[in-house]
Amino acid sequence: MFRSALAPAAAAAPVLLVLALTAALSSCETESPAGNPTRETLPNGGVLVRYPGLPAIDGAIYVLDYQAVEIRVFDSDGQYLRTIVRKGEGPGEIMETNGILLSGDSLLWIHDYWQVKIIGVDPHGEEVRRFTKPVFGYGYIWDGAFDRQGRYWKEVRHSDAAWDRDEEPGPYSGTRRAYHRSYDLSTEEVDSVYLGETTYRSYISAAGSGYQIPFDASDIHVVNPSGGFWLGNTATYLLTHIGVGGDTLLVIEASLPRIPVTSEDRSSYVQRWVEPQPEARPAVEAVAALMPDFKPILEGLFVDDEDRLWVERAVPTGTPPFYDLFSRVGDYLGSVRFTFQPGYRLWVQHGSIYTWVVDELGVQYVVRAPLS
Repeated sequence: MFRSALAPAAAAAPVLLVLALTAALSSCETESPAGNPTRETLPNGGVLVRYPGLPAIDGAIYVLDYQAVEIRVFDSDGQYLRTIVRKGEGPGEIMETNGILLSGDSLLWIHDYWQVKIIGVDPHGEEVRRFTKPVFGYGYIWDGAFDRQGRYWKEVRHSDAAWDRDEEPGPYSGTRRAYHRSYDLSTEEVDSVYLGETTYRSYISAAGSGYQIPFDASDIHVVNPSGGFWLGNTATYLLTHIGVGGDTLLVIEASLPRIPVTSEDRSSYVQRWVEPQPEARPAVEAVAALMPDFKPILEGLFVDDEDRLWVERAVPTGTPPFYDLFSRVGDYLGSVRFTFQPGYRLWVQHGSIYTWVVDELGVQYVVRAPLS
């Protein structure tokens, strides 16, 4: 189903959207190749590059249906056009996948975790390229990224400490080393960039269950398509763009009031656990006591096709998201406040926002809205 505007819809938790197993991306589809350009030297020594044609854009929308193991194409009005990828083990076919990404306007990448491959197909479903993914692992939704230098990136975090269920009950803390591993599509070389250590806290109950500490801050690492990474921590509004070599290129900092963690927050957390599991009270009360004094300021980041940085602020549970937008040079461009709860992930391309929602009857819709 398709909606052409960001109209209000029933809120649904991101995990429910993930379990619904539908992901959506938008794109412009290539109808004709660019052809071989000619180059001429001008009288002044300049060069004239002449193309016989360029790709046509029709605003096609690609939708991955996890359960059916298919990728379907819809036109800009939401009308079904065709199915370009189906289940199978042959060229251009997939077995199990949890995400698709668009590279440019004419190459759709598919994460097939069953075959441990990343498969690239053209707008008609013909396989163009495949490679073995450089980082093994599985999440609800694929979070790999491609940059404009022809490299695939995937974050990996490693810790030498192992969680032992026989450990004594109590709080635990540790560190993980964060990397982004890359695969170069032209040279097939695999490399890694070290992004520093991240810290974490948890609590192990007497029953051996592990609990995360609510409102704890966490580090954010996001690939910038034009090069490098955006780094941040959810506790502060301080964002740093670094190059692949680690040099600082740009820093964005904003002063926002910090929101305290209240006694009501702690008691509400305990009550949510105790109602279905009364025996969990000692553990969850200990976890509530470990909550930090202040809530995170940020929720996440992503970069769109025009290198604009989208900074998601942390909002109360059940509140639709709020984003600040910055240009590639750090200029504040405005903010976007949603009136409904979008899907787990937003996709912004060619001046429009795409996501998905679930209505009160459980029907899923792809939604689109222009930025202007």
